[in-house]
Amino acid sequence: MFVKEMKNGDLLEKHILLIKRFDIKTTKAGGVYADILFSDKTGEITAKYWDIPEKVREAFKVGDIAELSGNVANYRENPQIIVKTMDTAPADADSLADLVESAPYSSERMYNKIIEVINSVKNDDIRNITLTILEENKEKLLYYPAAKSFHHAIRSGLLYHTYTMMRTASALSEVYDFLNKDLLFAGVALHDIGKIKEITGEQTGVAREYSAEGKLLGHITISVCMIDETGKKLNCDPEIIMLLKHMVLSHHFYPEYGSPISPMFAEAEILHHIDVLDARMDQFRKTTEATPQKDFSEKVWILDKRSVYNHALGEEENK
Repeated sequence: MFVKEMKNGDLLEKHILLIKRFDIKTTKAGGVYADILFSDKTGEITAKYWDIPEKVREAFKVGDIAELSGNVANYRENPQIIVKTMDTAPADADSLADLVESAPYSSERMYNKIIEVINSVKNDDIRNITLTILEENKEKLLYYPAAKSFHHAIRSGLLYHTYTMMRTASALSEVYDFLNKDLLFAGVALHDIGKIKEITGEQTGVAREYSAEGKLLGHITISVCMIDETGKKLNCDPEIIMLLKHMVLSHHFYPEYGSPISPMFAEAEILHHIDVLDARMDQFRKTTEATPQKDFSEKVWILDKRSVYNHALGEEENK
């Protein structure tokens, strides 16, 4: 039984779910309980584990997989799990396939396609800086999400976001043929690379929390530092290092979104728009899939608090 199918009165026996939130709280009477958010690839469901034993409290953290027994009861008109027992479960490939929403392409395939594009870069310094950073962080890139929530917050989401942006950049570089492809492709590959240090991620693809470095610096600053350190280590042209750092610094465009400066050359400008486009299209896709046909979604924060209408045109053909 998947989360989206759970309803009031369902009994769960040795059911496998992923932990997205695990908070220990105290009742007014002094009892200890766990306030939990479970998920699988179909959705999320809250849970309560009343009078949770101390050994169980200490056995779990966000990103772990749990085997639980209990029942489903409505709370404020929404289903919620009342946990009776809970134990750890291994994160094997079979269980992850049902528990974790993942990118639609294999991680290795996406990574290799990105590397193929970067290998085509003609400028030695741009190519070497980008390849070095990607190769040094390959292990995490293969499973890291792009965020704790919002866009591409799935297993391999960071790589998927980069891969789809690279495809868009490749197409647009044919339309706007005055663009320097070397700069554009490197900017796409590196614009969010700092997220692997900003976020504490699990092999399951869950973003557990923001690291101290992430909270204090943010992924834009971290990415810029990675480019600067790598460029200097490889004895690259200082101007090339500066151009790459500017693309990362400016890709959010607005100071309130983390960019201290706006794009000042064409490749930086188009990187910003490709990033926004990809993030918004991902949110439109997810929201549309979760909205009944011929109906409107709730307001979506990342889409400027707009509702999304599921017109359902072409849905059967797409399937």
